Amino acid sequence: MSNQKITLTIYCCVLSAFLFSFNNSSAQVQTERYISMTPLSNAFYEYLPQGYSSSTTSQKYPLMIFIHGSGEFGDGSPSQLKKVLKHGPPKLIKQKKFPNSFTVNGQTFKYIVISPQFENWPGDIDVDDVINYAIQHYNVDTTRIYLTGLSMGGGKVWDYAGDDIKYGRRIAAIVPISGASYPAFFKCANIAAANIAVWATHNSGDPTVPSYYTIDYVNTINSLPSPPNPLALKTIFQSNKHDAWTQTYDVNFKPNGKNVFEWMLQYKNTGTALAVTGLDFNALKKDNHTVTLNWVTYSENNNRGFMIERSTDGTRFDSIGFVSTLSVGGRGANYVFTDIPGPGGKLFYRLKQINLDNTYQFSSIKFVELSTSNYVKIYPNPVRDILSINTSYPFRNAQLNIYDASGRVVMKESINGSGTTNIPVKKLPAGVYSAIIVDGINDNLSLRFQKN
Repeated sequence: MSNQKITLTIYCCVLSAFLFSFNNSSAQVQTERYISMTPLSNAFYEYLPQGYSSSTTSQKYPLMIFIHGSGEFGDGSPSQLKKVLKHGPPKLIKQKKFPNSFTVNGQTFKYIVISPQFENWPGDIDVDDVINYAIQHYNVDTTRIYLTGLSMGGGKVWDYAGDDIKYGRRIAAIVPISGASYPAFFKCANIAAANIAVWATHNSGDPTVPSYYTIDYVNTINSLPSPPNPLALKTIFQSNKHDAWTQTYDVNFKPNGKNVFEWMLQYKNTGTALAVTGLDFNALKKDNHTVTLNWVTYSENNNRGFMIERSTDGTRFDSIGFVSTLSVGGRGANYVFTDIPGPGGKLFYRLKQINLDNTYQFSSIKFVELSTSNYVKIYPNPVRDILSINTSYPFRNAQLNIYDASGRVVMKESINGSGTTNIPVKKLPAGVYSAIIVDGINDNLSLRFQKN
């Protein structure tokens, strides 16, 4: 081979290597955007996939939102925004370790990655603002929106997905890591009801956020009467460190045959049209024996109405009322329902929205706890002739049973409404007695008194 040919061959090889390197690095551009997407964030990192063009709106891309930990809080200034690059997808992109594309089940995908910096712990509305901004400004496939985060960010991922089903239904899959969020039952139930794919990771000996948070989240979600499909996954690493994210985000970590980025892409939000959109449901304690339920809809189509359901354990719900649709011309409406559930305790509420064809959907589950004290007072105690029972709760067809020390019923008395009921006990032998109120709705309420 002549020297000219050798030189040309070397030149071509070098050029090819340079072009490959250029193309690969050009796909790994992460841009600082000093824009406020929500009041609690002043800047974010934007990663757009290779070949992305804002002018080509027909091409839609999966959206991954990364939420940092509390150590990366900042005001969005150039010096502070850089803290977001310490961990997770932004770090991988910076290091050129984030693949340009992912092939899952025969399809090739490229992510849009948005990594906001928050000044403080964000609320659900802040995360929702980020999603809305991304949808408005990028070519986002709204059926493939994914949330992931670590520590504080992992907790926010749990919260956004579980606090309200209207948020959860926007998400296809979540990957919370070392998530700083207590596994409240209603959050688990909302995640399951929204059918969000979950893969959560944690370190067994995490000294900052206990690993049982993740374990209990996943176990509770999967133990519900209607668990999600697929079932939630958890990976607990054997480590005494807080950092479970380095291993989780490693693209070579594939315990299920796919890394977390490939795993998320298996799932999409069906985007099924709902008869009722924008359902915003809340349960508020009015006083110690009254709960006010409020809900608002954005639009309604073929809606029959709403069954109000209540539970004392968050699993078995009973119907306590029905409200017919108030919508006119398909527009949204405002609703109010008042419940007087009884003398205190933990209560869970949800709406069962029923269509004209009797198909239905459930709202988020809302939790209220009423005080159990000061509902019933018994006096005088000890008593000689007349025992007075005073109730602030309006009992309906309740029965008061008085038991002696052997457990035998010695007196029965009806109680209706609130106020004072006087019971003659002069003929009862001296001793200690129990007065138990049973109303068929609430748990039995027991009081003890002494007869002289």
